[in-house]
Amino acid sequence: MKEVGFKKEITSGYYLDPFNGFQEKKVTIELRYDETTGVACRILPYRVRPAQKPDLDEFLEKSPESLCPFCPDLFEKITPRFLPSMIAEGKFKRGEASLFPNVFPYDQNNNVAIFSSRHFVPLNELTPGMMKDGFAVCRDYFHRVVEMNMGYKHCSINWNYMPPAGGGLIHPHLQTIVSYKPTSFVQRLLTSAQNYAAAANGDNLWNNLIALEKKADKRFIANTGSVCWLASFAPKSMAGEIDFIFREKTSFFDLTESNFSEFLSGLSRVFNYLYISNFASFNMSFYATMTNNNYFWVQGKIVPRFVLSPLGTSDLNYFEKLHNEIICPTVPEELCRELQPYFKDLL
Repeated sequence: MKEVGFKKEITSGYYLDPFNGFQEKKVTIELRYDETTGVACRILPYRVRPAQKPDLDEFLEKSPESLCPFCPDLFEKITPRFLPSMIAEGKFKRGEASLFPNVFPYDQNNNVAIFSSRHFVPLNELTPGMMKDGFAVCRDYFHRVVEMNMGYKHCSINWNYMPPAGGGLIHPHLQTIVSYKPTSFVQRLLTSAQNYAAAANGDNLWNNLIALEKKADKRFIANTGSVCWLASFAPKSMAGEIDFIFREKTSFFDLTESNFSEFLSGLSRVFNYLYISNFASFNMSFYATMTNNNYFWVQGKIVPRFVLSPLGTSDLNYFEKLHNEIICPTVPEELCRELQPYFKDLL
């Protein structure tokens, strides 16, 4: 079986430690590069990981229900509606969930989905039942796009939860995008999968990645039915990265109701881990093609986000923004071990 392109290099630095009588101290830095994703990161296990949950009351004070466009008092008055050619009612609805156009779109087809009228939902209350209709209404929109035969080939479901992750509103909401072309990161994944197949006699990159990670038993977290959960070898976040891959699902429309239940089961476990570990924010992206592509399996990533106390410093700095390398004090293999107990009833 062809390897999947994980590269690792160890380097060391030295200084005289003022906290130990200026004795010489050695610090180890692990340079990692994932050829599939193109992500380079530096694992710095000597850096302190966040341990204090931010003051959520401060966020709530700055984003009260009375000013929230997703809460009942303002929702119908100031949220956009679709053209009647898309949906006569103006919005897609499932239970308490609604999907509607983004008033500040990032793309030609960028929409917002809210789970319910509830203004704030803490991480430990993001249960499968609470999230079900929000993801279902995104599926309804994607199905309608296909019905209209508009020729789009790529879709994603995205989530900025709370302000440290770029969430402009406290009210939990997803964002969907459908497009003719993939984003640059998804294009990288597609190209890597095609190149891997060409070099490995047609083998599927994602199938072999899962098999190799399960055999290595370092970053393989668990399965929830058809969904495999992994700690990323080279994470895109200072707090590590959790990846999910739907086995043999080569299009969004391969996914069944049962597959989404399996996904939401794992997602809620990850969120419970984040809550207990004092995180209060994350980014998530769910990537899929809208037509079958045997090189690509539906998949996504979750990255915890935080600010550093006491100044509220961002967890991103010049390395991430200007050098395209991630500084990460979270060792992926340790993240995997910490997450596994949350899936223990499935192991």
